[in-house]
Amino acid sequence: MKNNDPSILHFKFDVSTFRLLGRELITDRITALFELVKNCYDANAEKVDITFESLNPLSEKSRIIIKDNGLGMTFEDIRDKWMVIGTSSKRRKKTSPAPYNRIVAGKKGVGRFAVDKLGGKLVLKTKKSGSLVWHCLETDWTKYSEEEDRQLKLNFDENREYQKLFTDIDNKYWTELGDTNVQGTILEISSLNDVWLERDVIRAYRELSKIVRPTLNAKYPFIIKFHVPEYKDYDDKPVESIVLAKATLSYSLKYRFDADKNKYYQEYLEDNKGSLVVKEKEAEVFGPIGFSIYYYDQEGKKNFTKEDRIDGIKVYRDGIIATPFAEYNAKRDEQKDLFGIDKRRWSGFFEKLSTRDILGWVDITDELNPEIKDSTNRQDFVDNKEWHNLKVFVINQIHQIELYLKHQKDDKKKENAEKLKNANTEIEDIKQKISRIKKQSFFASPEVESELDNITARLGEIKQNVSASSKDLERMEEDKRQQENIMFSLVSLQAYAGQISHILRISIGIIKRSAEFVAKWVPFGQKQDKSVKHARRIFDEMNNLSKAMNFMLSYAEDDSTFEYFDIRNATKELFEDRYYYLFEDENISVEYVIEDDFELLYNKKAFQDMFGNLIDNSVKALRNTQDKRIRCSVYRENDNLVVLFSDNGPGIPDESRDRIFDVFYTTTADLGGAGLGLYIVRTRLNSIKGTITLEPNEFNPTGATFKIVIPLIH
Repeated sequence: MKNNDPSILHFKFDVSTFRLLGRELITDRITALFELVKNCYDANAEKVDITFESLNPLSEKSRIIIKDNGLGMTFEDIRDKWMVIGTSSKRRKKTSPAPYNRIVAGKKGVGRFAVDKLGGKLVLKTKKSGSLVWHCLETDWTKYSEEEDRQLKLNFDENREYQKLFTDIDNKYWTELGDTNVQGTILEISSLNDVWLERDVIRAYRELSKIVRPTLNAKYPFIIKFHVPEYKDYDDKPVESIVLAKATLSYSLKYRFDADKNKYYQEYLEDNKGSLVVKEKEAEVFGPIGFSIYYYDQEGKKNFTKEDRIDGIKVYRDGIIATPFAEYNAKRDEQKDLFGIDKRRWSGFFEKLSTRDILGWVDITDELNPEIKDSTNRQDFVDNKEWHNLKVFVINQIHQIELYLKHQKDDKKKENAEKLKNANTEIEDIKQKISRIKKQSFFASPEVESELDNITARLGEIKQNVSASSKDLERMEEDKRQQENIMFSLVSLQAYAGQISHILRISIGIIKRSAEFVAKWVPFGQKQDKSVKHARRIFDEMNNLSKAMNFMLSYAEDDSTFEYFDIRNATKELFEDRYYYLFEDENISVEYVIEDDFELLYNKKAFQDMFGNLIDNSVKALRNTQDKRIRCSVYRENDNLVVLFSDNGPGIPDESRDRIFDVFYTTTADLGGAGLGLYIVRTRLNSIKGTITLEPNEFNPTGATFKIVIPLIH
């Protein structure tokens, strides 16, 4: 090793690092390209040219060349920064040099390993303004891969080479004369790993269009240009931000600082019976943010080109896209859903927006949102309280737009329904006017009278069609209500399906062991008492399974059928049959009190579903409680059935108390909570003029108590 020979340089890292921080950490080549372009931004570049040569098929001439006009590097920069992995220079100084003062996008010092994902060889050329020479470095990543394979085969117990901490693979260094007025860095990547089809280039173009936040008014621009001779549509093509014009709805929420109170205040959207209102409140725990959102209906989507894509909400830190840079997946449903927007799509009848309908971004800063942190793998954010609350805020804002759109749609339907009703009256008025005209037109020709008769007959047909359409509309609304009931049942069934599998597993095990005992001893006439006991146990377990199956089959029944059923028996079925094994498995002490014997006119399954959702919520809430308790009291108060349902879990946080009944609002997403349980309970109660409220807790010191009131006459 020639330490004083500048023609040879060595990376300062363990031999496996290039793989762990390269091809395994960055698992998508578009992400790799993105990381390298972000480095150009940090270097104060105003222009980046990306050239693709001989992409398909691959050959010795295949190249990806990334050229920027940034600050460039000196020999010392290459030796002490580029060649040292995880260098802390960007972490120590968080902005690029003046006058740009850009907040640096890359802070881990490992972005250079992205090259390995694109190709096996790299020639780096870099130069500062005023310098006479380009500093050139050649790295062959295939040598590192070969060296890693070799070292992994060594027996470290017998070979002293295991003490070698850093690799000694040579990286050739040289200089070339250059124009003193030119500066920047060129990365020439060869031995490409993959063929680049036109759709891959389009995808790279599309994703790089997001690197700088749309509408960012930067003093110093950051322009990216593609050069792809093989695909003419992308040769000498500037990368442009996505189309934002002609959105159906758009809102930009800001924040302000109140110096007198020394507090930040955040704008937010709230639906007010069909009007979206911008309000203000004290900034939340994640800090003040800017939030822009654009909604596109079918007409608005027609403005998009093949490079543009509606794909939900992104996060930008100080104007540059932050983690995660979502890696590509050909199946859109399997792509990263940063805020969980598309996880709600299965309940389509709720008219939820998806990432196909909205574009937007959250603006954060290092200064005001320090706890929103990139995860190590660049594909998510650190899962902490601040990130969780930010996700809740974004989903809630989307939900306010959904409520607004639903109000608009409902108003339009009511308007059209009213027009249909009025049309019948107007048609009848026109028929009467024609009749009066005929009577007053003594000298009308037979042709005119015949035409008036035809018009009258035609109006009669139109009236019949209008009446039929009005009835069809009513049937459609009824069908929609039925679909909603079915979906509510499916949600409850989904939760119960997990419990059923647990019941089956336990019962089948008991039946199998008891059957084996009986089969072993009965033929010999021995242990008859125990055999009888085991036979009865088989019967009891089969009876339990039968009850469970009957409950499952009840979901095939009409969910809108009302009947009189006994409250005591319906409640007993839930607590002693349906949820018995769940309570036993979770070690939950359960108490239920039915103070009166009376019947309720309602759909029994819907009634039990409401309890099921409350029980499911309590089980999740009690997961970290030692002495787990659930209590349910049912009594009659005047003409109402009253239910008090309590658990001694951690209770409802103050900031969530006003939102727990909102659809898709959940504090147990990590346990599979979808935020539908309490929404379903409230919606079903509303349909029979019932209510559910959060009451002072029955247990001390913590817990939650819900009060349900159901009119016995409705």
